[in-house]
Amino acid sequence: MEPSGPVTGPTNLISTFFLLADVGYVAEEYFLSGTAGSYRLTGSAGDDGEWASEPDGLAPFTTRLVVYRPVEGYSGTAVVEWLNASSGADAPPIWLLAHRHLIRARMAWIGVSAQYAPIHGGSVMAAAAEEDDTWNSVLLPPLKQADPVRYADLSHPGDAYCYDIYRQAGEVIRRLLAGTRQLLAAGQSQSAAALVTFVNAIAPHGSPYDAYLIDGRPGRPATLTGLVDPEALDGGTRVRADSTAPVLVLQTEFEVVGLMRSIDSRQPDSDRFRLWELAGAAHADSYTVGASFTDSGSLTAEELAERMAPRRNPLGVEFPEPINSGPQHHYVVQQAIAALSRWADGGPAPAQADRLTVSAGELVLDVHGNALGGIRTPWMDVPLAVLSGLGQEGGGPAIMFGCTRPLPGPPPDDYLAAFRAATDKTVTAGFLLAEDVPEILAMAAANQPLSTEHASR
Repeated sequence: MEPSGPVTGPTNLISTFFLLADVGYVAEEYFLSGTAGSYRLTGSAGDDGEWASEPDGLAPFTTRLVVYRPVEGYSGTAVVEWLNASSGADAPPIWLLAHRHLIRARMAWIGVSAQYAPIHGGSVMAAAAEEDDTWNSVLLPPLKQADPVRYADLSHPGDAYCYDIYRQAGEVIRRLLAGTRQLLAAGQSQSAAALVTFVNAIAPHGSPYDAYLIDGRPGRPATLTGLVDPEALDGGTRVRADSTAPVLVLQTEFEVVGLMRSIDSRQPDSDRFRLWELAGAAHADSYTVGASFTDSGSLTAEELAERMAPRRNPLGVEFPEPINSGPQHHYVVQQAIAALSRWADGGPAPAQADRLTVSAGELVLDVHGNALGGIRTPWMDVPLAVLSGLGQEGGGPAIMFGCTRPLPGPPPDDYLAAFRAATDKTVTAGFLLAEDVPEILAMAAANQPLSTEHASR
């Protein structure tokens, strides 16, 4: 099985808006055809994650790969993202969160259209929109509707086959990108739910991936038919303890005690597993739906701070509260990828993190209202605002974005010195990259006058 392409013409993917050529990268799209297998359980889907499965059916497929690669200086590491299908179109949240580090480290990024909905239509959010029209603000057309000529040949047999499609994509990428020595599987949200199932039930049959970044998983992962039931996200399914490849699970407050309810899936760290729970972070935030699209590395700290300022209407729909504007999620994801790559190469394991402090199923808060425990960052330990992964009342897409509530009064006189000390502490602890520190400190200075100005937007 070989890919066809690169396909001429522009690729259809809502991604970063800046020119990749300006950062020494090229974008390509390939079509991938073959026969995919489905799987069925031969035992129970137990909470220990050690799911026994066997091949089931076979079906033909044609899907696509989106490739962002450096023109020169390829490091040999490729991050292979299971593109998120929730909106009805492919979305690349891992690329949006981590692209600054991937570009800096000269890694390749490949997005895999592994699921049915972004090709043919239908999604969990489209179903939600039938009950609550605010979900329409996040819906996007599938490939065959967005460009019926370009994507006429794409054909997906259904999500029971998505795991084998993703597995085969990894095998093809090793041949497609000369010099590739390491494949890091990655996915967020619905894709994270699928990756838990991939590790638990599919990888034991053989996997091309050297390590897994699972960002924002629910407590209950996807079924072997690919179903992620939004009405049954809570659960206690762990990642199997005998995984031969390293796994790093990164969770925000929203996933631990919010809608995703993954708290019962907590498991101890091991020589092949790390769980990072990030205080003050939301499932999505003002970087994800704002600054990330234009953050090529050339923005000034003032421009970046302005584009990350909390707003009430990031999707054109008014939310009850300004959304989470803490930058810790994308900076910690960048460190997670760097640490995971070293780990997969036989280097030291990533740092071990405290769990968020929870009592009776709720976060325990400090005097300001910020969460205790978890990965500590300067935005939490030297705060200008309450940053939460929760706090949006009502339903609809707002619940994913958490909230920002500025603290009263001006910042203390020693704010920047204290922020610098807290930043250094987080770097030493292993949760921020030293390369990001100059920008983090410059943004802290730029954020002081903005911290209250944008609270009412």
